[in-house]
Amino acid sequence: MFEASKAHLSTTTRGHGAPQTIHSINTCDFRSTLLQVYTVRAAFLTNLGLTANNSLAPLPNYGPHFLLGNFFLSYVLTTTRFQKGSYGVDNNINPRHDLVSPRAEQLVSKGKITQEQLEQLQRIQAAHSNSMEHYTVFAAAVLCAMVAKLDSGMLNKYATLYTAIRAAYFLVYRQNTTRQAAGIRSVLWWAGNIVCIRLFWFAGKALNAHVL
Repeated sequence: MFEASKAHLSTTTRGHGAPQTIHSINTCDFRSTLLQVYTVRAAFLTNLGLTANNSLAPLPNYGPHFLLGNFFLSYVLTTTRFQKGSYGVDNNINPRHDLVSPRAEQLVSKGKITQEQLEQLQRIQAAHSNSMEHYTVFAAAVLCAMVAKLDSGMLNKYATLYTAIRAAYFLVYRQNTTRQAAGIRSVLWWAGNIVCIRLFWFAGKALNAHVL
């Protein structure tokens, strides 16, 4: 009888202790997850040149890398050629003729693409043209910052921000079918301009630091 009571007490004790054990395991898992997220975030920021592994080490200058990356974004990744090719309507002899009258209307009337697909292709073409035009502004701003020996962390930060803005600009333009989306697209366009203007401004201050 005593042994039975002892066994019952042991079982009861284990029963009360189980939630505490589970809670401890969950807490450890949560802390481990937070640590992993922090490690990935730190590595990501370091790879972008926004933070350094060593507080005494200088940040790398990724200006040339951002110039190359945005060149591909503006001239290659935003082109209509991929989507036109998937529709089977890409005329490599005169590709710019595909999306203007009268060929554009002929593609729709012959059932090769729908009117919605045509309008999206035209928006992509417009975004592609704008991306190529705006790349020259970004390239000039980055080159000015590099010549002025602007702080690498600042240059990397603004270049990262510009790249994200221009990628969002393209995606919004591509899917834009409402006035609200068009408004967001315009805001993104101006945001990209402001980033470049700030780079020009800080580069000018750095160049004239010894004069002022």
